[in-house]
Amino acid sequence: MEPLMDETSTSLRLPKVALSAAAFAVLTISLAAFASDLSAVSDLGGPEPAFQGNQTATITQYGSGNTLNANQLGRNGLVVSQKGVANEALTSQAGTQNWMSLSQAGSGNRFTGNQQGANNRAVVTQMGSNDVSSVTQLGSANAASVAQLGSNDSVSIVQARSGAGIQVLQNGNGAKAAVLMK
Repeated sequence: MEPLMDETSTSLRLPKVALSAAAFAVLTISLAAFASDLSAVSDLGGPEPAFQGNQTATITQYGSGNTLNANQLGRNGLVVSQKGVANEALTSQAGTQNWMSLSQAGSGNRFTGNQQGANNRAVVTQMGSNDVSSVTQLGSANAASVAQLGSNDSVSIVQARSGAGIQVLQNGNGAKAAVLMK
């Protein structure tokens, strides 16, 4: 009789194990899908001792309604590519010789970039209609370049203290640009 009881209890445990494994797999896939929709990048400080030179973060997002929030402090680089509709990128860099390169393809995308310090660079390219770009740079010898290819796009660039230069290229109907250097 005891061998039958062991077989019965083993067969009851197997479905519980399989059910637990399936639930874990669904949870893992759900978390991975959610993580692709919202990316947060934060780097506080200079390069790690194990790495030589500057740190660069590269983020690529596909689809619609993605949000990126990237914050860097020190001497860093940031490469962002968003492809889809209604994506948003919020970036902040503080320090010297930081640079960011942002590319958004699709309509209704938004970018807000802030840089504080010296010798920082921002290069933004938006391809699509109804895109909005805002760049604020505080410090000396900073440079910003924004290219928007589409209709009804708008850009705002503010440089405070001594700026190195601003470039704006808009190709499309209904484009708006506001530039302030002080």
